[in-house]
Order: sequence, then structure tokens, then C-alpha cells
Amino acid sequence: MHFQLIQLSREEPWTVFYCDHVLAGIIKEGKEWKQLSGEVLPEELLQNIGLFIDRQQYRKLPDELKWRWPKLIEEIIVNSDSEYMVICKPFVNFRSFEKMFEKFVPAMIKDEWAINFKVYSHDFEEDFIKQLNRKDEKSGYQPIQKW
Repeated sequence: MHFQLIQLSREEPWTVFYCDHVLAGIIKEGKEWKQLSGEVLPEELLQNIGLFIDRQQYRKLPDELKWRWPKLIEEIIVNSDSEYMVICKPFVNFRSFEKMFEKFVPAMIKDEWAINFKVYSHDFEEDFIKQLNRKDEKSGYQPIQKW
């Protein structure tokens, strides 16, 4: 079975679709996934869907970025899986940070699509936008093709 999961905004519940039919609305409360509406899903299926959502990179990448630069990054807001807003702490050398960011972040990206990073100084007087892709590892093997 293949399900489609859609969340229109970060504050809204996830909608679970099967064959273009809405099955349920689910949300995470604390550490548990709960069903809000729709057909009753088996608890194991509900938790596995939640586990899948939890494992997506847009849930982890903000923490990884803040862990890498704890003295430089104040906050990261995820607008979507392809758009992040990064706010720096005061007294950051903004142009140096831009060069570091562009050099190191592609290696942290696991998703196959480009991600737009809108980066702002603490007072929003300076900013830059970077569209970054996953840094592909060089190997002697042919890339895996999806079909």
C-alpha cells in the first residue's frame, strides 16, 4: 500500500491519503502520534506513518545546523521542506558566515531537491539567499536510477 502525506503548513495536522481518498488527519502531541479525524487507522500503521514523518530531513536539518554553529545561529524556521529561514546571532561576521554556510551546508543536505536558505543577520539589516543542493559523493559506481 502507498500513502500520500500532506501538511499544508507547519501548524496544521498531516492528512493521510490513499488512492486520492482522505483517510485521516494526524498530529504529533508530545512524542506520540494521534489521529484527529477520518477512518480509524490501526495503531501500528498510525505510529509507522508518524515514524516516517519524524525521519524526514526537514525535521532534523535545523537541529544539525544549530549544532554545527551554536554561537552563530539564533533560530531556524522551516517554511517547507525546500525553504528554510536562518537568523544569526548578534556580532556574527555575516559575510564570513555566508562563505562557511555555502561551503559546508551542501554536505549536510540529504534530500534530492534544492533547498532555499534565506539567511538574515540578527537585526535583519543584512541577508543572503542560497539555493543549495546535496553534495554528491564521488565514486566509481554508476548512480542509482529511480524508475
